[in-house]
Amino acid sequence: MPTTKPVSDALATDRIGTTAMVDEGMQIVKAQLASAAVLPQTIWETQFAVTAEILAFMGRRMQAQAELCARLGRCKEIGQAVDVQQDFAKGVSGAYADEAERLSTLARRNMDAWTGVGAEYVSGWTGNQKAAA
Repeated sequence: MPTTKPVSDALATDRIGTTAMVDEGMQIVKAQLASAAVLPQTIWETQFAVTAEILAFMGRRMQAQAELCARLGRCKEIGQAVDVQQDFAKGVSGAYADEAERLSTLARRNMDAWTGVGAEYVSGWTGNQKAAA
């Protein structure tokens, strides 16, 4: 029967260092979550609205790209393929212009939310505190 080697304890110091790193990382995450809880609901809503809009736009553009590929695959002549690509290019410029308008509106809402938070935060300050800021 083969014999087994004793387990080395050479990595014990590494485990202590790793545990300290994990504990420090957890403290950082806790601090970040605590600071996030201070943000008003309107800021969270606008941030998520921007993210949702960007992801939705990406989905629409991917869908349009897939449809372009399908249409190109059905072309029998080069002239048809050129027409398909021209139609696609016309739609792209309009799609990006519409998206820029939507994101601009969301950015304004986001700035309004942050401005409101800032105004609320400093509303209780004295004249000296406002001057110092």
